Amino acid sequence: MSGRGIANLFFFGVALLFTAVGSSWADEVGDLTKVNQELSEKVDALEKKIDQLESRLSKTEADVSRPAAPVAAAVPVEGVYEVEGANIHVGGFIDTSVNWNFQSPATGVNGNSTLRAFDRNANTFDLNNAQFELSRPAPADGGVGFKTEFMYGTDAQVADSSGFTTTDEFSIQEAYIETKIPIGTGLTVWAGKFATLHGAEVIENYKNWNSSRSFLFTLAIPFTHVGARAMYGFLDGKVTTALGLVNGWDNAIDTNDVKDIEATVGWNPSENFSTSATLMHGSQQAGDRDNPRGILDFVATWKPLPEDLPGLSLKANLDYGWEEDVNVAREDQYEDWIGYALYAQYELNDRLTLAARWEQFWDDQGSRIGSGGSRLWEQTYTADMKVYENLLARLEYRHDGSVDKNFDSSTSDDQDTVGLSLIYLLG
Repeated sequence: MSGRGIANLFFFGVALLFTAVGSSWADEVGDLTKVNQELSEKVDALEKKIDQLESRLSKTEADVSRPAAPVAAAVPVEGVYEVEGANIHVGGFIDTSVNWNFQSPATGVNGNSTLRAFDRNANTFDLNNAQFELSRPAPADGGVGFKTEFMYGTDAQVADSSGFTTTDEFSIQEAYIETKIPIGTGLTVWAGKFATLHGAEVIENYKNWNSSRSFLFTLAIPFTHVGARAMYGFLDGKVTTALGLVNGWDNAIDTNDVKDIEATVGWNPSENFSTSATLMHGSQQAGDRDNPRGILDFVATWKPLPEDLPGLSLKANLDYGWEEDVNVAREDQYEDWIGYALYAQYELNDRLTLAARWEQFWDDQGSRIGSGGSRLWEQTYTADMKVYENLLARLEYRHDGSVDKNFDSSTSDDQDTVGLSLIYLLG
């Protein structure tokens, strides 16, 4: 064959080879397309089954997490008894003490410390207060609640109200209905018996910086009232106000058909400072509507140190009171009294706290002290030890003085006492 014939034969073979290969590739591409379609259909079917399983699983989890029906029986949870429709808060404490008066006063069975109130029993063991509290705060968005405080012990004899007074050691310190009215920031109204707005101290021992109560708390102001009180706050609680009509000073029953008015304004610009001014005015003399008694009370509390330093707290209380015709046998028609108390408290650690109080009280006409009046002063030093989480021990030394012989049956111008209190807190 010639060269041209050989070349033609070569090109013809190459063309035949490519034709065969192209045919084979076309068949394989067709097979792959078919397989891919089958796989896609299977994936779609699997995705539908997964969606069905996830739906069933979500429904099962919702059934498991759904809360059970509420139980009507009371269940105690950290001082709260949860019942259907209400949460009843339970609290209280037991306060017992032993007090020693270095003058060994002769008044009473074992002798009483003069011009003292809640620690007046000297040289004896004492059950001061076994207090039990039940309360349900009114809902913040409007509703009704209540509070009751029952006292048993020698403190109950001091804090009881005229008209409720008995010879036993039981007293109802507070019992009132609380109503929250959703007006503005919320108006709170109390109706019943409640503690006074006056003073830097309260009836409960452990809530005060010192164990014994000051002359101001004992002599210058009332303890409790029966009536109605409304409270309202402004500026996110930085300003608080209260206004009330009550039967009088420690009176459960009105004795002259004239209601006392009480009013207070508090300012709390920060967590480290607060102050309040409180006024009360009305006649306290039985059957007499024309000779009113008034009391003006100021209290300020200040924490001067930064939060990262040990806790030092300071407090001041000033009281001025007046009354007309207290003693008809006297020619003077107007009597008044005034006093101040300064407090300091220092928290050494979580278990030990030290506190001190210095005060002076002037009652020259004797409308509060009696016996022709006098001028008193005292200094008190208290150490608090948290023995256990719910057990507080308080050791206190106090020195009282006067310009006259007002102590130990008018035989001494001073008295010194030491007291030890043990207080168990419920809850």
